Amino acid sequence: MKKTGPAKNKKEFTLIDERIGALTETLPDSERKLAELLSSRQVLLATHSATELAALAGSSKAAVTRFIQRVGYKSFAEARREAREAQCWGAPAFQYAPDLSSVSGDAFAKHLQSDLDNLTRTFERLNPKTVERAIDAIVKARRVAVIGYRNSHALAQYLVRQLVLLKDAVTLLPQAGQTVGEDLAGFTAEDMIIVLAFRRRVPVVDQIVQHARQIGMPALILTDAATPANEVPGDWRIVCETRGSAQFDSYAAAMSVLNLLVSTLALRPEIANKHRLLQAERLHSAFSEL
Repeated sequence: MKKTGPAKNKKEFTLIDERIGALTETLPDSERKLAELLSSRQVLLATHSATELAALAGSSKAAVTRFIQRVGYKSFAEARREAREAQCWGAPAFQYAPDLSSVSGDAFAKHLQSDLDNLTRTFERLNPKTVERAIDAIVKARRVAVIGYRNSHALAQYLVRQLVLLKDAVTLLPQAGQTVGEDLAGFTAEDMIIVLAFRRRVPVVDQIVQHARQIGMPALILTDAATPANEVPGDWRIVCETRGSAQFDSYAAAMSVLNLLVSTLALRPEIANKHRLLQAERLHSAFSEL
């Protein structure tokens, strides 16, 4: 399957800290300062100009140019472009981190506002018809597979825990000790997959979605706003804002969307009339589990 955008470019990166670590020659003092600065704060390569970097390092623009070429880039523009691609892909070292020396009310306020902004933008973009049609597919599906790797795995676990209270044959894939190919064998167009495909995806995610398209199995994709629209194409696509207030992505908006999906699903007569949730509560009592 052809890769496009950041998923392809990230494999071609030799990031600035690796390039600096590979140097065997002694650097002039002006370039050594730049090496120390960029090794500890790689994000500056994405956010600052050569002149600004020189000022921060107590060096010169000419020294920046020499240093960038010394570590293997053709130009500062090439180095900056690579850093910005890494930033878009989600590498934590290339995310902006506010300069707050300690936990403070200001830090809390910025973090809260960031999550509120993410929620607002996510729900402004969310199409009710997309949610309705995805819910229709979940109701009708014989089996539902939920897939998520890396940070998306925790979200996938949460979604499965809610769905199993409402519907039979819901599975988190891949199961322990299995490959996803083994788990997906036997899934057909009568089934459905829900893929949590937030950035810094592993390549198999794209391959799983492509397989679903080939066999006509419905696919609901939840992804981030930084992922281009032509990547991870499914039958329904929900885009969540995930930019964090500092280095790490925030999944507050994604969790809210998942809660919306299961809450809406629970109200469907086809689901509510099976009384699966009520049966589970009775068994909790019978087994003295809670």
